[in-house]
Amino acid sequence: MKISKNNRNNSKGFTLIELVIVIAGLAALASFSIPNFLNSIKLNKIEEAKAIMNGYAADCLGQYRESSNKLEFIENAVPSQLDNEKLITLGYELDVDKKKCSHLAIKPQNENEEKLFAFDFIMSSEGLILKTATPSNDPKFLNSCKSWAGNNCGLSEAQKAEFARLAALAKAKSECIANYNKWLSDDNSGENVSWDINNETCTRKVFAFEGVPVNSLEAVEQALLAKYGQVCYEWRRSKIDSNNIDSNPQTLTPECGGVNYWFHSGNEFTTQAGWTEYDNQLKEQACIQDRSDALSQGKKGKYTYGPTPGPDPCGKVVWLCNGEEFGTLSGYNTSSCNPPLSNPSTGNPASGNPPSGNPISITPPTDAPTENNEGTFDDRCEDPGLNVLCNLLGDKNSCKTLASYGCEGY
Repeated sequence: MKISKNNRNNSKGFTLIELVIVIAGLAALASFSIPNFLNSIKLNKIEEAKAIMNGYAADCLGQYRESSNKLEFIENAVPSQLDNEKLITLGYELDVDKKKCSHLAIKPQNENEEKLFAFDFIMSSEGLILKTATPSNDPKFLNSCKSWAGNNCGLSEAQKAEFARLAALAKAKSECIANYNKWLSDDNSGENVSWDINNETCTRKVFAFEGVPVNSLEAVEQALLAKYGQVCYEWRRSKIDSNNIDSNPQTLTPECGGVNYWFHSGNEFTTQAGWTEYDNQLKEQACIQDRSDALSQGKKGKYTYGPTPGPDPCGKVVWLCNGEEFGTLSGYNTSSCNPPLSNPSTGNPASGNPPSGNPISITPPTDAPTENNEGTFDDRCEDPGLNVLCNLLGDKNSCKTLASYGCEGY
């Protein structure tokens, strides 16, 4: 039996070059596969966070259906299983300012996160869910953003403003309808307001008799007469004939069925708003007439248009001069009712000393009152210019102005 002498040379391994080539190939594969693998992990976390948020939305909808006060629910309700710790394990956290059913939002825990994106849902007072999201900087995650929010992934400022407007409108509608339903449940009668779907305001007139809606105020009257007879009508007639003015609601119990009435100068109103509108109309007309009379009669000095309080021009303080109106005292002082004294001379007429012929240099007192924002003095009687002109120089127009202010001794 022969033993080959070359057996030891038949075993061959990998050369160094071969190993380098293999390692380089593995590194190239890793450079492609590892980022995709990490992205897959991130996407899985996002999908799990979405599932949690969908659970919160379903919980809120369930609570909403069982709630008797929808408006109060939207203001205060939170998901019963809200858990920030679980979200933290996924790289998310609750937005501290948005963690109610009305608006629940989560955001990446790391502010510098490049892949995870913030998303939320908004629940309206009508029980509708709106989902929105802010896409991350990585376009590979855009589809995930759109799968949550659709076209609402990446809202423009105009879209955000529109959503805010719609949310405020839905809240106003819920408040309006809730107040109307409360008014009915309290068995009220008369006139009230509910939601106007055309104008989207709480201005639609509605009527009811003892909590039962009717079509008009005439129907309320008919129901009153049918149940209580003429007693309420005769009482109202006496109030109208008395021409009283009273801003407080009045009724006759039980003959008027709980309907409140407001009376003003022989007129009857079934709402406080109607009474106030009529009262302001009368006051405005009276103040306009008062202004016209004051100007035509040539009144002078400070004047307040009345009656007050009331709408403009009621309560407006002005200075009048022969049909002219000035908004400030400084403007009035330039008018013909208060001419400046030209070239005053020294001397004391009361003592008989002759004037020297030299102009007087008058320095107002250092503690003189300053003008307020309206260009007038807080204490009209301490106006330094008028006092010097009247008391020291004997200017009659200045004295008359102080007298018109009601100052003592003028």
